[in-house]
Amino acid sequence: MNQRILVPTQVTPFTLAIFLLILAIFDSIFTDFGIRNGHISEANPFMRFVYENNIAIFYSIKIILPLLFMYIITKFQPRKYLQLLIAFTLLLYTLVLFQHFFWMSLLFIF
Repeated sequence: MNQRILVPTQVTPFTLAIFLLILAIFDSIFTDFGIRNGHISEANPFMRFVYENNIAIFYSIKIILPLLFMYIITKFQPRKYLQLLIAFTLLLYTLVLFQHFFWMSLLFIF
């Protein structure tokens, strides 16, 4: 029986960038929630300054940077090192998101 593979065997840099965008959106939402309710503080001094002065710009930076990255990678030939850098960034963002999930779970337990 010959079956077609529905999932591509190699993930493109653009697909990884989409995942990065999704993680950035969730990170900005959870960070905003945590800061507004006094549960966390922004660890990045620059983003803390931006958040304290204008929340809309905070969200814009968090979302525009991955979008800009998606645009840039469409203009260049994909390279292996680029995929590794994106994968590393995704790993870091995923760890940050798990940290958000951890502190949120503590809120709902207690």
